[in-house]
Amino acid sequence: MTTGMMKKKEIKKVLIARTLLLSLIAGAFALGIFIGAGMGLFTPLSTVKSESMSGGGEGTFKFIRDSMDTKDTQVRLPGKDVKPVEDNVKARIDEMLKQGGIADASVYFLDLDTGNGFGIKEHEKFIPVSLLKIPLMIAYFKWAETNPLVLRKMLTYTTAHEADEEGLVRPAKQLEPGQAYTVNDLIYRMIAYDDLAAYALLYAKLPAGRLEKIFQDLNVAYDPHRQENSLSLNVFAAFYRVLFNASYLSEEMSEKALRYLSRSLFRDGMSSGIPPNIDIASRHGERMIPIMEDGEEKELIQVYECGIIYHPNRPFLFGIMVRGADSGKLVTAIRDITHLVYEEVDQQSHRAANTH
Repeated sequence: MTTGMMKKKEIKKVLIARTLLLSLIAGAFALGIFIGAGMGLFTPLSTVKSESMSGGGEGTFKFIRDSMDTKDTQVRLPGKDVKPVEDNVKARIDEMLKQGGIADASVYFLDLDTGNGFGIKEHEKFIPVSLLKIPLMIAYFKWAETNPLVLRKMLTYTTAHEADEEGLVRPAKQLEPGQAYTVNDLIYRMIAYDDLAAYALLYAKLPAGRLEKIFQDLNVAYDPHRQENSLSLNVFAAFYRVLFNASYLSEEMSEKALRYLSRSLFRDGMSSGIPPNIDIASRHGERMIPIMEDGEEKELIQVYECGIIYHPNRPFLFGIMVRGADSGKLVTAIRDITHLVYEEVDQQSHRAANTH
């Protein structure tokens, strides 16, 4: 074999080896892209940033009990007596009743640190309506714990999902017919924007039995399919307690639920009775209710709100329901009573701090 032929064979071997090497490199690169894209499909939902409207806070705890235990504040202060709070609230309600600003009132207070609390006609039944958005949210978040992709599922809103409500509250932002939204987006709109259309769409798409199971698991005697069914403040408070303690949903989902509740655009009730820098996770609602007076049927306005107020040293659960003829006066009553409660809690905390 000549020297020229040997050189040609060696060159050919080098070219073949180089081609194989380039093919392997290209294949490995393509495989890496495929795996990287595929991993994105299975990324845990808790690591994926929520819709821009839901804001930050992903991966951090601010609203559940564990976050209270780690805050750098004067926690576990003594002197948390609920009796002065109760006495002041009773006196203020009596004054409002005499002035005619309200016709009736119910109050529920629970110190989330000590478990001490009080109620004023807290067993009084009312039709919760808007508050039922909370157990629906819990039902979806419970489902998402075993199937994270549930919250990314797209649902299309149509006029068939419109729902009539006798309440007086209207959503701050409305869904657009024919537009598709993720379940997570709809939950946020339902809670933060008080969107009944989002509630109706989520309610229609939730598998049978899941909502009922929430009430059963939390021992809340209520049939969500009966529109005229009623609850009391002390019973409804169970939903907030399990979220704050993260005792039903995971810590991540409990935090998410309370964060969404804290984003409510309604700021005329309890929120207006506390300092603007204090967080509150609450739901409110208004409804016309028929009553019999002097043998005649009349209508009163029922306004209610329930939620957690995050005092730095003493977070507490507070619920209030008032009835009367003037919606504006009822909302003002909720603001004033909330302010009274917050001030008493705050003063007790300051007094306790000054003794240490």
